[in-house]
Order: sequence, then structure tokens, then C-alpha cells
Amino acid sequence: MRQFGNISWRGSLLFFLLFLCCFQATARKQRVLVLHSYHQGLNWTDNISKGIQSVLEKESNVELTFEYMDTKRHSEPEYLKEFAKLYALKHQRNRFDLIIASDNNALDFVRNYYSEFFKGIPIVFCAIDQFKPDLIEGIDQVSGVTEEIDSRKTIEIALRLHPNAKQLVVINDNQTKSAILNRNNIKALWPKIDTKVKLVFLENLSIPDLIKRVKKLDPNSVIYLINFSRDKEGNFISYQENIEIIRNATNLPIYSSWEFYFGEGIVGGMLTSGFKQGALAAQIALRVLKNEDIATIPIVRTGYNSFKFDYKQMKRFGILPKQLPENSYISNRPPSIVHQYQTSLLVIVCFIVLITILLRYSKIKRDRNEKRLIKINTELDRRVAERTKELIFVNEKLELQTDQIIKQNKELEQHRHNLLELVQERTENLEEANLELKSSRDRLLRMLDANSDGVWEYNFLNEQIYISKIIWDKLGYQSVTISKTKELLRKLIHPEDLITIKQKQKLNRQGKSELFIVEFRMLTRQKEWMWFKAKGKILDYNEKGIPLNIVGTLINITQRKIAEEKINIEEKKLRLSEKRWRSLIEQASDEILIYDIDGCILDANSAACEWLGYTNEELLNLNYCEIDQSHRCSELQSYWKKLNTSNPSYSFESTQKRKDGSSFPVEIRLSLIELQDSNLILSVGNDISKRQETERKILNTVINTEESERKRFAKDLHDSIGPLLSSINLYLSTLSKVNTESDRDNIIRASVDAVNEALVSIKEISNNLSPHILNDFGLEKAIRSFTNKINLSQAINISFIAENLEERINHQVEVVIFRVVAELINNTIKHAKAKIIEINLSKEVNLLSLIYIDDGIGFDTNAINAGTSTGMGLYNVLSRIRSLNGTHKIKSNPQRGGMMVVVEINLN
Repeated sequence: MRQFGNISWRGSLLFFLLFLCCFQATARKQRVLVLHSYHQGLNWTDNISKGIQSVLEKESNVELTFEYMDTKRHSEPEYLKEFAKLYALKHQRNRFDLIIASDNNALDFVRNYYSEFFKGIPIVFCAIDQFKPDLIEGIDQVSGVTEEIDSRKTIEIALRLHPNAKQLVVINDNQTKSAILNRNNIKALWPKIDTKVKLVFLENLSIPDLIKRVKKLDPNSVIYLINFSRDKEGNFISYQENIEIIRNATNLPIYSSWEFYFGEGIVGGMLTSGFKQGALAAQIALRVLKNEDIATIPIVRTGYNSFKFDYKQMKRFGILPKQLPENSYISNRPPSIVHQYQTSLLVIVCFIVLITILLRYSKIKRDRNEKRLIKINTELDRRVAERTKELIFVNEKLELQTDQIIKQNKELEQHRHNLLELVQERTENLEEANLELKSSRDRLLRMLDANSDGVWEYNFLNEQIYISKIIWDKLGYQSVTISKTKELLRKLIHPEDLITIKQKQKLNRQGKSELFIVEFRMLTRQKEWMWFKAKGKILDYNEKGIPLNIVGTLINITQRKIAEEKINIEEKKLRLSEKRWRSLIEQASDEILIYDIDGCILDANSAACEWLGYTNEELLNLNYCEIDQSHRCSELQSYWKKLNTSNPSYSFESTQKRKDGSSFPVEIRLSLIELQDSNLILSVGNDISKRQETERKILNTVINTEESERKRFAKDLHDSIGPLLSSINLYLSTLSKVNTESDRDNIIRASVDAVNEALVSIKEISNNLSPHILNDFGLEKAIRSFTNKINLSQAINISFIAENLEERINHQVEVVIFRVVAELINNTIKHAKAKIIEINLSKEVNLLSLIYIDDGIGFDTNAINAGTSTGMGLYNVLSRIRSLNGTHKIKSNPQRGGMMVVVEINLN
């Protein structure tokens, strides 16, 4: 009974353990989403992923999912909105236990869509540059790892290792948010570094310009590479590409603060590791997944920067390891002599010990073998004697059997002779039959050759190919022998078709198919492709069922293929045109409606639905007359009737009514769509409310500017010319009252001086209205003269660089650019409180580029671009540029300060 009880207890325990294992096996894994700002394949992103995986992939109950925003190449607001829609489509129904946000754009996305996608989910961030508390404002559960590169330590060690350096050249694209922050950081810390080295920036350049500038650097320069992932035109460049470009352009020492450049040609520096940041973030995530309160976990700000140097680059520039900071990591460093040959020495010692053991073992083994051999020899002698007696008996028996074999051989020889005579007779009969078959085959081939189609034959045994002469004549080849046919076909048949032919031959050879049907291309002597269709069938098999040969016809199908290709091309063009038309309508920002001549709406794009507030189905049930508020239906129909073949389009302005009752002004352009059975109207509408508002602002500004100029001109005339003319009038009125010649001369001389002074004043007033130096000497001289006058005040320092402006350009462009520069300088002096202004004006081929930078206080550029700013100075600048069909970019930050304006005008 006790034994039974023990068995029952053990069985219950076993059942419980099995149940526990099954429960654990079916328990849901904890799901973690890693949201990357950039794309997969970027070194920085991949290193962060590896750091995260090094921690979390060790946990069996954690499942990792990776999502890439790709904002390094696409950062437009429209793209981010579409990415949010894609994220909702992919993950809104997925419940994640934790989110890891990598880099600033991913954290911004989490913060912006926190209530929609991430509410209640712990957020762990990493690689956040210039971290501030407002970056996580509104997120309930959050912690993570910042990204703070130490540019100062990298610059200090670079200058210490190169004491003869005359300038530190900072290479930076100055396009991304991070690049601008790092540039400003270097400018801020530079005065704190005790050095006479000159600080130079290479930024906002195209790749050819960068290579050109780097090649011209002073030999005593040191390069500090921050980031160059986007060139002047906005093209994305990978980290491997930009370091390779710089490395190939110069032999100067290169330093950086990013680990993904390590091993690619930089000497080293205080490097930031993406792998360590990913691992630190994953450790925080693991603590949260193990139910630790994320609010108690502090933000990590250290632990991912360290000094690293490349020994190969150190050797190039004569840098010794003892010159490096303590605990610096050195890659590619050769080992010491003892350490280098440690393995060889160990192998030698082991070999000597092994030889000693083997010699000792060999001596012991030899002694034992000698004793055993003596014993074996004795036993062998006994067995040899016994075997000798047995062999003598067997030999006598073999002699008897030999006589019998000799007799049987004579009988077999006679039988073989009879068989040879029979085989010879049958061979002669077969040769006669083969001659008849060969003659018949030759007649058949000549008959087929006479046909317009060609014939061919392939022998599987000797792999010889026969093709009739008519085919070779079509291809332009003569006198092609059978021995050369196979090699020539390999050269003439198209490589893609040759693969298909070999596959068909393999099926025929294996007996899986007795038919051979292939269409293929052959190259003529005139280097043109000719299409053929080969049809054949296996004729003969051997006794094992293996095919021996295959015969068929060869038809020229080139004309048919050309006709088929034309049909396919036309079909593709038709489909592509239809797809392009639909894509063009849907992606157009303007309102597009298609309706019949009665006004019934037949189609509408997304913009029309969005502007009018209707769904597509609702719009298709409306008549256009119900939308237009400015015209009666009869007036609209009169517009539609004006459209014909000679007048296919018509434009007018109107007001459209939305679904909610509100209205907005539009500019309508009607076009006629002529179909076989009917005509349709294509209506393209453009919202002109902003344009009208802008025109009103510009008109008011022009009026105010003209009134201000009139007042200033009147004041200048009153203050400058008025007193001079009064003096002249006084001199002339007293001229008749004087008696002496000397007094008269004095009055005339004073009058002439007053007239000359009035002329100078008039010239100055005229020069202010339109600088004569601009008209006489061009844009470069006018701007340089203007900036030199301002520099005389020493209140602000303006540097001006002009390139490729030796020849004069269009006068209208010169006037606009001069007014833009003057307005920007005036705006900086009045509002920015700046100390330095940098102006770069260059012309390359037909592109005129202006780059304007100041270090003053920042402002909101969105208000300027939208025209909602209270001041109209910068808005007028943009209007002047747009009047020349130019482009502009204004960048500024209210917190960090500074302003950059980039203007480009195509002179064509």
C-alpha cells in the first residue's frame, strides 16, 4: 500500500511539471518594437540594432520587431504623414509591451503620435542628440540614453598630436538638424581652446566642390569630419561614401567623433559608439520588462564615448602610443615579439616533450616486440611445415585438373572459329543495309533542302548537328561544315535562348519528351537578331530505349516576332498612359473634376473631395452648377459651349461652395475632352484665396514703401537742396547791389560753390535711389562697396566672397539680388543683434547662388514663409526672388539663434 502511495505521489508530481512546462511554452512572449529614425544598412542604425540584439536576443521570452522611418533620405512633412498611415496599417492592432525609439526623429514621431499609437506603453529612447526635457513632454512612461558627442576632447587631442598644424578644417554638410547643432557647438567651444590654429568650415558644398576644396587645403591642416550625409543639392551620401571621397582626395590626418568612421581612414578621436548606446537602451528595456518601474530608472548620459585610434594611421603620421590619452583603445596594433611568437615557442616545447615520451615509449615497445617475435617465429616454423605437406598434395591434384582444362580449351577454340565466320557473314549484310539507308537519308535531306523552310538533325552519340544551307544563306554565312556547326551555333544563338535549348535537349536525351519545339534568336553576319522556330522529333532509339537522333524543321519567324513586339509595346504604352493619367489626377494638388456638357460630375480627384468636403460618391451625384456660387447654370453652359477644336480651353475666376456652406475663391481652367461618342469637360480649379491675400499684402507694402520713399526723398530735398538753393537765390539777389569787382567775384564764387554742393547732394540722393556703381561696375562691386561702408562703423563685421562674377549678368537680376542683400543686412542690423555676417555669391554655368549667414537671434521661419509675420521685410525678399522664378530656403531657430538664407536663380 505504501509503495502504491509513493507511485501515486510521483505521478502527480510528474503531471504537475508537465502542466507547468506546457503553460510556459504557451505563455505569450513580450513584444518589443525598435523604431529607427533612419534606414536599414546605415552603419549607425545597424550598430544600434546589434547593441539591442546583444542584450535582448538572449532572452527567450522577448520578441523583437524592427521598423525603419528612413528620414535620412526622406524627411518631408508629407512623407512623415504617409509613414504614420503606414504605421497604423501595420501595427495599430499589434500590442507592444515596450517601444525603443532610436535617434531624434523616432522620438519626435512617438511624441507626436503618443496618444494615437503609444498611450500607456513604456518608451525607451537612445541616441538622442542635444537632449532636453521638452523632447519627452507628454510621454507618461519614459527613460533612455542620450547622445552627447565630445567634440572638444577630439579637437584637443588632434591639435596635441599635430603641434605644427596651422588650421583645423571642419567638414560638415550643415543641412541636417544634427549637423547645424554640432557646427554651432564647435563655434561656441573654440574660444575655450588655448590654440593659435585657425578654425575653417567646409560646408554647404556639392561633392565635386568638396573634393576640389579638400585637395587645395594647406599641408599643415588637420581635418575634423563631423558629418557629410547630404550634399548641397540635398542628395543623400552614406558614411562609407563620404569618408572614402575625403580619404581619396587628401593625405591629411582625419579625426572624427563617430565610431562608424573608425577603421575607414580616420586617425581616431573621442568616438561615440552606436553599439554601446543600443546595448544601454536594451538594458533599461530589460529592467522594465522585468516589472521595474521605469520612472525610477534615470536617463543614461555617459558610458558610450571612448578614445579610439587606428595604429595604421598613427604610423603614417608618426604618432606613438605613449602620446595617447590613458586607457585609449588602439586597433591593428602589432603584438610584442614574445607575444607574437608565444604559440610557436609553446609548440616547440610541447614537441620536445612529445619526442622524449615517444622515444621512451618506443624503447619499451621494442623490447616487448622482440620477445613476442621470438614466440611468433617458433609458431610460424611449425605452421610452415604443416602447410608444405598440404601444398604438395594440392599440387598433385592440380596437375590432373590441368590436363582436363587443356582438352576443354581445344573444344572452345573450335566453337569460337565457327562464331567468327557467322559474325562476318552478318556484318556484310548489315553494311549493305546501311548503304541503302544512307542513300535514302541523303535523298530525304535534299528534298527538305529544296523546301523554303530549313531542316536540321542532331546526333546524340557524337553530338554533331546538321543545318540545311538555306538557313545559313538567310544568316549570311556560306560553306559551314558539320564539324564547325556546333561551335558556330554557340556563338550565334542568344545566351538566354541557349539555356532554354539545353533544357529541352536534356529532356529529349533523358527520354522524357520525344518532341523538340523552341523559338530562339540567332545573330546574322550583319549583327542583327533573326528569330527561328525549331520543331523536331526523335526518330531512332537503341535497344535500351536511349534516343539516337532527332530531326526537324527550322522556320524564320522574325516578322511575326516584330509584329508581336509592336503589339506588346502599344499595349504597355496604353496601360502606362492610363496609370499615369490616374496617378496624375490623384496626386495633383489642384481640384480636378470631369463632367458632361450638362454639368453632371463623372469623376473627381482626392483634392476636389478634400477642398469641397464631399466624399467621391457624393460628388458623383451632384451637378457642377450646385457647387459654383458666382455663375448661373446658363452662364456656365455658355462657357462650356465656347469649347471646341479651335478653342480647346477657357479660364475664368469664380467662387465655389463647400458641403458645410462655406465658400472660397478659385481660378477655373476648362478643357475639352473629345471622345468618339461624346464630349466631356475637364475642369481644373486652383484655390486663389492665399494668392489674393498675398497680392493685397504686396500692394499695401508697395504703397507704404513708395510713400516712405516719397517722404524720404522730400525730406532729403528739403534738408539738402532747399538751403543751397536759398543761398544761391540770396547770392544772385545781392549781385546787383555790390559795386566793386572783387565783391562781385566773391559772390559769383560762392554761388558756384553752392551750385556744386547742390549737385553733389542731388548725386547722393540719386545714388541712394539707384546706386550708380551697380549700373557702371556690376553686382560684385556694388555689394562690396555697400558692405565696406557698413564695416567702417565697426558695429558689425561683414565678410563678402564672390566667385565667377567677372562677367556682367542680367541687369534685372543684379538689381533684385542687390536689393535682397541690402534688405537682409538691414533686417539683421535692426532685429538680429548680430556681430558677424557672412555673404557668399557665386555663379556656376547658368546658376547664380547666394548664401547669407548671421549669428544673431533666431526666429520662426514658418511665419515668414506663410506670410503671417508682422514685418514685411523678409517677405518682400521672397517676393523679389519669386519674381525671377528663383528658389529660396530660410533656416533659423528661436532657441539656438542664427539665420541662413540660400537663394538660387537660373539665369536661363
